[in-house]
Amino acid sequence: MRRREGCLDVYENPYYYDVAFGFRDIAKEVDFFEECIRKYSKVKVKKVLDIGCGPSPYMLELVKRGYAFTGLDISKPMLDYSLEKARKAGITIGVIHADMRRFRVKENFDFAFCMLGSLEVETNSDFLSHLDSVATCLSQGGLYLLDSGIQFDWTKLGGESWTVIKDGLVINVAWETAPLNFIEQKIMEKITLEVIEGKRTKVLKTEKVGKLIFPQEFLQLVNRNGKFEFLGWFNNFDLEQPLEEAERFNRPITLLRKR
Repeated sequence: MRRREGCLDVYENPYYYDVAFGFRDIAKEVDFFEECIRKYSKVKVKKVLDIGCGPSPYMLELVKRGYAFTGLDISKPMLDYSLEKARKAGITIGVIHADMRRFRVKENFDFAFCMLGSLEVETNSDFLSHLDSVATCLSQGGLYLLDSGIQFDWTKLGGESWTVIKDGLVINVAWETAPLNFIEQKIMEKITLEVIEGKRTKVLKTEKVGKLIFPQEFLQLVNRNGKFEFLGWFNNFDLEQPLEEAERFNRPITLLRKR
């Protein structure tokens, strides 16, 4: 009989989160970063900033390619996990413990990215403040890449579920969003991980409030902020697939450049 433990916080358990969302082809996605940099960046990229980095899945690949990596997250356990992962790999990284909606750092970066819908804002004011924060630490001519985060498929919310198996560990993942306030475009996002290790089962959950930002609204907010130019929307890490021509949305990418 399996022993079922009490409910734990997803973000307090970075390893399980890392495994649960480890389905990405990191090397391919970093190839796309570099393609964007070659085509659109006006600065030589040496230092990169992962905003909402979580367990820093891009860290090792970026460092291997010669970039200096810094991760920013509001979760201290996630940053501690990233530092330990770097220590085990024998590399040095930077971390910033901060709220992505409003942060100030002395260091400058040449390329910034926010992956897998990690953009966390509750209001348009939050998003404008976020853009201000990114602009303050991004080199002029540097790129800001967002993976998802903009609600292109505005006809539905819903969710997804999947199972990951790694080294005898089984994680059943459930992700769902539900509307909270239609006028304010607010939603509740829920993540549940059922972690099965041998005869023990742990359930990890987190709930957080977010705001849907629709494409035309996004463009207006970027224009109002005035510190970035919009370069385009692309489908599934492919610069040859502008989102306007896509039949289906799969990991839509938004690309901005610091003025």
